[in-house]
Formats: sequence, C-alpha cells, structure tokens
Amino acid sequence: MVNQLGGCTIKEGVLFSMKIMQMSKALWRAIEEDVELLTSPYEINLNEYHIMVLVNNIGKSSVSKIATLGLMHISTAFNFSKKLQEKGYVKLLKERGDMRNTYIILTQDGKNLLLDIISSYDPDKMKIHEGISSLKKVYGMYPEFLDLEAVIRLIYGEELIKVANHPLQTAREDLLEQESSFGMNKQEVSNKLELRLIFTN
Repeated sequence: MVNQLGGCTIKEGVLFSMKIMQMSKALWRAIEEDVELLTSPYEINLNEYHIMVLVNNIGKSSVSKIATLGLMHISTAFNFSKKLQEKGYVKLLKERGDMRNTYIILTQDGKNLLLDIISSYDPDKMKIHEGISSLKKVYGMYPEFLDLEAVIRLIYGEELIKVANHPLQTAREDLLEQESSFGMNKQEVSNKLELRLIFTN
C-alpha cells in the first residue's frame, strides 16, 4: 500500500517541499542581494527597509502587526524599529488605554528616504529584473504568480496578499506627483516607476 498524505503520496509531498525550499532560497538570495545593493548607500539593511515599506503601505500600525505582515519574529521587528527610530526615520508610540502595544509611524525623513531609494532604483543592476526581463519581452507583462499567491493566501490569509500587491503605494503616488512637476506626464512617470517597483511586488 502506498502511504498517502493529503491526497498525495508521502514521497510526492517530500519531493515537492524540497523543490519549493530550494527555489524559494534561490529567489530570496537574489532579492537580498538586490535590496542590499539598493539600500546600502543609505545605511539601512533589508529588515529596516522592509519595515519602512510596510509602515508606508499600511500607515500607523502596531509593531506586532508589522512583524506578522513582514513574517518576522516580534523581537526582530521591534529591535530594527528601534534602530530606525534612532536614525530618525520612524517614531515608536504608546497609546492611552493600550500601553501593551507599541505603534510605529514614518517620520518625514523616513518618507523622504523611501522616495530617494525608489528614485535610485536601476533595473539593469537587479538580478530579479534580469531573471524576468525575458518573460516580459515574450508575454508583454511581468509574471503574476497567481498560483503562488493562492498558496500564500491559504497559509497566511488575505491581508498579507493585499500588502504584497500594493508595495510602496503612498511613496509611489508622491513620486508620481514629484516627477510630473518636472514636465513628465503621469503615464510617462508611471511607466518609469514600473521597473523601479517590480521587485517588491
């Protein structure tokens, strides 16, 4: 008798898990290198950048929620939030009647930093863009990863998918307004920003 687990054999399940592990690790390695290249001139690391992107996206939030959406341990989110506060990019707050939770917001310096980072994005230097540019040429669009989205939605829920699909939205709108003031129409700016923002999608 063939051992089965959830409608597939144990062997199939193990082999699929190993494949996902290897592919995810390879993709994450490329993302880490891309983000490090993007953020190192500004002296922030990947975790700090990720926290700033999440806060920019969802607004004032508890550090515990940032940890959940950023798939971080709560201590990781809190420690890097404290470092960002020391640099002047975020503020950590307590609210009356809810002293157990610590809340985080972006400062104006933090918002300006995100705009600077987005503006410096060069797709020709990014491994993720290098890997998907050929697909874009063939299909006329970036991969949507719909099956991957479905798997993640089943594991972590809808809110995480919403955050993934709308990265840096506020910063993107600010940059659209900023660059359109220099004579570019919004469609031209939007096309320009598409490459800058794709790696965070």
